[in-house]
Amino acid sequence: MTKREVNMLSGSVFKGLLTVTMPIMVMNVLQSLYNILDMTMLKAASSDGLSAGAVGVSSTLISLITGLLIGISAGNTVVIARAIGRGDSERVQRSIGTSILFAMFGGALLSVIGIAFAPLFMRMLNCSDVLMESAVQYFRLYFLGVPLLMLYNFGAGILRAAGDTRRTMVYSLMGGAIKAGLTFLFVVVLGLNVLGVGIATILSWGYMCFMCLRAIVKNDGAVVLKRKHLRLYSGELREMLFIGVPTGAQQALYSIANVIITSTVNTFGEYATAGVAIANTFDGLIYQLAMAPTYAVMPYVSQNVGNKNVKRALEAVWKGMLITLLIGGGGGALSALFSTPLASLMSDHPVVLEYARQKMVIVSSMYFLMGINETLGVSLKGMRRPIVPMVCTMLFMCAIRFPWVYLVFPLVPSLSFLYLIWPIGWVASGITLCFFFFPTVKRLKREFAPPQAEAEPLPAGNAPQSAKM
Repeated sequence: MTKREVNMLSGSVFKGLLTVTMPIMVMNVLQSLYNILDMTMLKAASSDGLSAGAVGVSSTLISLITGLLIGISAGNTVVIARAIGRGDSERVQRSIGTSILFAMFGGALLSVIGIAFAPLFMRMLNCSDVLMESAVQYFRLYFLGVPLLMLYNFGAGILRAAGDTRRTMVYSLMGGAIKAGLTFLFVVVLGLNVLGVGIATILSWGYMCFMCLRAIVKNDGAVVLKRKHLRLYSGELREMLFIGVPTGAQQALYSIANVIITSTVNTFGEYATAGVAIANTFDGLIYQLAMAPTYAVMPYVSQNVGNKNVKRALEAVWKGMLITLLIGGGGGALSALFSTPLASLMSDHPVVLEYARQKMVIVSSMYFLMGINETLGVSLKGMRRPIVPMVCTMLFMCAIRFPWVYLVFPLVPSLSFLYLIWPIGWVASGITLCFFFFPTVKRLKREFAPPQAEAEPLPAGNAPQSAKM
């Protein structure tokens, strides 16, 4: 184990969680800030103020299509972390080689789908005719670079399994800085607008992907990619898919649920679309604050379950929830309080600002509920119960939205009322997960309990005498 990696099997759990969480949080928050900067530069370069909407309108569907394979990287993290906990270095290396090849093939497939069907996807989202051409252009550019993004995500998941989050933070921050600089050049200086944002994004992903793969190949710690292991091993692939497919499906279901809401929002016109796109940008920031601890909890639980230490795994769950409550709850409150000034960074139109404010006040302030819900979910995945979080997501994040949108919302046709389905779903899902979480913990404690020693035979002289006849 190197100094970059965190020992998740001993030492302070809270300190270890923070050590893993903080680089992830800084990385993801600054990535979100770079996205905000993109939108701000689009506003400065656009005369109609709607360019941000052209980028934002496709964001939900982008998450839907990429969510499945990106979610599998979480399965990869669990498999590698459990192997580290068991001390099985051969399985660690086989899992790494399998995941890298899978990311390459999966990213190429997603790229073809996204580029070919971009116009159809935008029509499915009820994209305004005013935004259609720019939205399709951005969507295609995004998916042109998806193979690079996929390889980076899988590589980051590999390093995260060993508790190494500092290097991925550095790569992500440098990539974000490259993206910001190129976006300024392409959008503000050269006036390429949406095209410039897309090109800058692809080039930044290329840098991040190269650096992450280089780190895994040259690593001297628990995780290293060797050429002889660069193949699809059936056992490791099966285990990765067992955890990853439900996780990816869960991410996709989140996005499907958001597509339902986005399609409804877009019927209110282009100003609503632009306003919600702005709100989604800041929502992404709070989402990263609330979700960062879950990326630490998953390998912590996985390694300690692999090491048969359920008590320590459970401690990681509770302390991960505490960190989520403090960071996610605090960030959400600030976002709601300063919603209008923040939204005005991207638009000056009062109608757009009001649409943005509504969503930020109702949804952003409640994201800590989602973080607590997700902590329970990733813990169950680390305990090899990935189906339960997926089903809860399907029921309370996706299925419930159909009756809400098509039966309840028409009774109160206000976007503020529409947004209430987010906190309602998070609470319902969290309560349901508890009914599976605690029995799973009890089962693991019984399974890992050391066998009781057989009773020692009594000395012959002390043997009970038979009753006299």
